[in-house]
Amino acid sequence: ATAHHSNPLYFDMSKAITLEGEVLRVEWINPHVLLFLQSRNEKGEPETWIIHGSSNVGRVRSAMEERLKPGTPISARVWPPRNPLFLNDAQTVLLTRPDDARQSSRIVGGGQIRFSNGDIGAIGGGPKF
Repeated sequence: ATAHHSNPLYFDMSKAITLEGEVLRVEWINPHVLLFLQSRNEKGEPETWIIHGSSNVGRVRSAMEERLKPGTPISARVWPPRNPLFLNDAQTVLLTRPDDARQSSRIVGGGQIRFSNGDIGAIGGGPKF
C-alpha cells in the first residue's frame, strides 16, 4: 500500500487564489475529484485548470454532481501548487521534478466553489470565500 499524499507537500496552503471560468468536466475518481475549469489568462487566451478536490468523494459528489455540469460558470478558491505536479494517465496528481515536461502550474488544491446565483459549495478542504 502507498501512503496518501499531504496537502502541504502538494499545495501552498499559505496562499489562496480565486479562479473564474466554466466547468469543462468533472472526474469523480475515488478518493478524489478532479474539476477541469476553462478560464482565460491576462491576454484573453483560454487556459485549463485542474482543481484537485476532496478525499470524501461520496459526500461531495452527492452534493455537487448535478450542479457541476459542463458549461456551468463558477468561481473557485484554490491553493496554488507548492511543488511541480502532473496528472498521469490514471488521472492521479503526482509530484515530479522541476525539469519534467509533464509538470503543470495549473494543478491546484480545491476549496469552495461559488455559483453564479451566489450559492457556495465545496470540492475540497481548501480556501474559503
